[in-house]
Amino acid sequence: MKKIIVLGFGLLFFAGGAQAIDVGVGAKAGINGIGLDLSFGLTKDLNLRLSGTSLDIQGQDETVTVGDAGSEGDIDAKLDFDYGASAVFLDWHVLGGGFRLTAGMYKNNGAAKLSGVLQNDIVIDGQPLDTTDLVDAKLGGEVSLGDSYQPYLGIGWGRGAGGGGGFSFSADLGVAIVDPSVDFTATVNAGGNFANQAELDATLRDLEKDAEKELNDLELWPVLAIGVNYAF
Repeated sequence: MKKIIVLGFGLLFFAGGAQAIDVGVGAKAGINGIGLDLSFGLTKDLNLRLSGTSLDIQGQDETVTVGDAGSEGDIDAKLDFDYGASAVFLDWHVLGGGFRLTAGMYKNNGAAKLSGVLQNDIVIDGQPLDTTDLVDAKLGGEVSLGDSYQPYLGIGWGRGAGGGGGFSFSADLGVAIVDPSVDFTATVNAGGNFANQAELDATLRDLEKDAEKELNDLELWPVLAIGVNYAF
């Protein structure tokens, strides 16, 4: 939320100081949280739009199934989500109206802190991982949806910064590419199968790859947001 407040002050500064160019500001809410837009009219029908959103969700319970075929096991995990995104859009307002086609670069800042418990023994790439291998069978880590800007395509509605002043309803519907990654941490139990922490860490790297396969469906991330905007 602090990022959105800072962005809001930035929007007011730019909008207040913009004399020679058309500017629009907007507030919105959607899949990736609540946020703000700042638009610049490049031409009557073409806008450059900067966007940022954020939202924190605490305490979501999930079950992740991992392991070699026939030797799978479950990790009961608690995920604390931090949704958010930043983007640079190019909006083409078709025929000068509210409808727009949008292309740009989109960075999904979403991440989830993970604290989980291995519920049963599993095998990862032929290596047994028992509940006794870990201190209290606990796992920690993070699931990240991306750390770089990726292509975005979408459609939407809203008053363009170069299309005259006033308020307007706004909406965006599109899809962005994300690159999910998983990072697991655990502490070796002296009574388990692993002689040292480095050996356990190597097995956890294989466990991460297995979990990332579970997230392959997230490579295309839907983007949906509605709000209001004002063109100066």
